[in-house]
Amino acid sequence: MTKGNNYGFGCYRIDNRIEEHVNSVNRALLNGIRLLDTSANYTDGRSEILIGNVLNDLTSGGKIKREDVVVVTKGGYMQGKNYRFACKKRDGGNPFSDVVEFEEGLWHCISPDYLEDQINRQLYRLDQTGDGGYIDVYLLHNPEYFLNNALKNAVEKDDARKEYYSRIKKAFEFLEEKIKAGTIKSYGVSSNTFAHNSISYDFTSLEKLIEAAGEVSADNNFKVIQLPFNIIESGAYFEKNQNGGSKTVLEFASEKGIEVLVNRPLNSITRNGLVRIADFEYEKFDKEEYLKYLEVAEMMEDDFLREKLQNGNVPAEDFELLNATMITGRTLKNNWEKFGTIEYFNDTIEHFFSHRLNLLVDYFEDRVNDDDLIKQFDRYIKLVFRLLNMTSNFYKESASKRSAYLHGVFDEFLDSGHRNLPLSQKAMLTVSSVPGVSCVLSGMRKEKYVDEALLLKELTQVKKYEKILLKLKEDLSGALNEN
Repeated sequence: MTKGNNYGFGCYRIDNRIEEHVNSVNRALLNGIRLLDTSANYTDGRSEILIGNVLNDLTSGGKIKREDVVVVTKGGYMQGKNYRFACKKRDGGNPFSDVVEFEEGLWHCISPDYLEDQINRQLYRLDQTGDGGYIDVYLLHNPEYFLNNALKNAVEKDDARKEYYSRIKKAFEFLEEKIKAGTIKSYGVSSNTFAHNSISYDFTSLEKLIEAAGEVSADNNFKVIQLPFNIIESGAYFEKNQNGGSKTVLEFASEKGIEVLVNRPLNSITRNGLVRIADFEYEKFDKEEYLKYLEVAEMMEDDFLREKLQNGNVPAEDFELLNATMITGRTLKNNWEKFGTIEYFNDTIEHFFSHRLNLLVDYFEDRVNDDDLIKQFDRYIKLVFRLLNMTSNFYKESASKRSAYLHGVFDEFLDSGHRNLPLSQKAMLTVSSVPGVSCVLSGMRKEKYVDEALLLKELTQVKKYEKILLKLKEDLSGALNEN
């Protein structure tokens, strides 16, 4: 299935509207990366559209052959457009079957009627609706949402698991029919819980999945699983949760001929939150200067909201919006030391600050005509972005100590030819060297990330991968989390 490629293009945040993403997928395919991993919910379908557009351009131009590319996509999530469509069907009295209404804006479903709807839409987005069009690998995407929801509702674990595998078996039966029709070539499951302890409520057993597929057909096409695995989150290598506790999921998959796609090779979820396994470039943080800028930003916000905008006869509803969005200075003043890690701070920028700043900028561009106000706002915005950058440098400085520790672990065991690599490449190369790993998926939104993956294809494997993983496992509660 992986056609000898041990690195694939993870398309989680790929968007057909962003030229850089289009260029990156083109560069990857033209230079030998031939596995693309996406999903129906990645950028609300726009990831699949991008893949379809690029594939069509390259195959129609004779630059690559469709059969040389492995397209992996997934179904199960109800978010964005799919969520709104599911709500409409429910409200119209014709809901999809067996929907897990996990929370507002996020439902999940792997029933045959929903998968039928999804695959038809995905074939269209991937430009595979014509004669001979197909999806190489179709994965049920995090079906453990059913278990998470059952736990939330205090369902007995054995009862929940029985229903869980029953639903997966029904999905497998449907997918076998799609294979007969030529729509897909093989199928599997992408789950974050393959490496969990077997007693965990949300554990997904590869044994049970193989058993379910065998009950559907002795000659079934259950061929692939996907799971998180990185140098810190190493349960797939260490946790013996299969075959009566005698084998890890990687060992058992290898024994049964199941290919394993690895996601999140550079993003580890630890008890201290997300850890990005990469080097960090930063400027030295000047606390005294930073605090002065914070005071200035807060005073500017106070001046705008208490004086300038009120005196400008701003409508009440507009002022409410401004009061909720012109908050960066005061928010940072109260919280700048409380974000914990660079990863959490970046997430806060993306999900909290960016939206509010965009609304604020749009308001001044569209609704404010006073030149003096616009000039003052321009100074404020420049100051805000400087503060966000300085805050980022504060957390990057701390993260760089963590990265230095990881480099030290690697360099203790790596061959001399690998020691000068960036941290991300050391981590990717180590993970790809572990037996049982078929393909490591990397987010390659920038062309330089594509080039980094291409370089890895030329390097020899890491011989002492086990010593690296074991050292980090032993130190995880010590040096890593302290830094």
